[in-house]
Amino acid sequence: MSARVYRPDHTAHIRHRLAQLAVHGAVGLVIAFCAAGVLAFLGFQAGDGPGWLIGLTWYAVGAVAVLALLTLGVALVGWLVYRRRRADLDAAGAEVIGEFHARMANRRRDDSR
Repeated sequence: MSARVYRPDHTAHIRHRLAQLAVHGAVGLVIAFCAAGVLAFLGFQAGDGPGWLIGLTWYAVGAVAVLALLTLGVALVGWLVYRRRRADLDAAGAEVIGEFHARMANRRRDDSR
């Protein structure tokens, strides 16, 4: 049986969530840019096609791009707040884990009587 290893990283879930948010925003931005490129190509090829449909599609692509930029902005603000409060979050997490381990030890001690 391997020994238990205590991992003192109590804020990994926050970093993981912020990274996930940033990746989603980046993927959305890449999709918006690809859609804009395809739309521009099709718009030049269509010539006198349905202009209202092309215009409506441009608005949809713009909305996706704005949403992706907002997501990246939220991830950036979250990262800045995380960097500023990391020590407090680490201390709070360590306190919770310490209390949890103390309760487990007390239960084991009480059960062995």
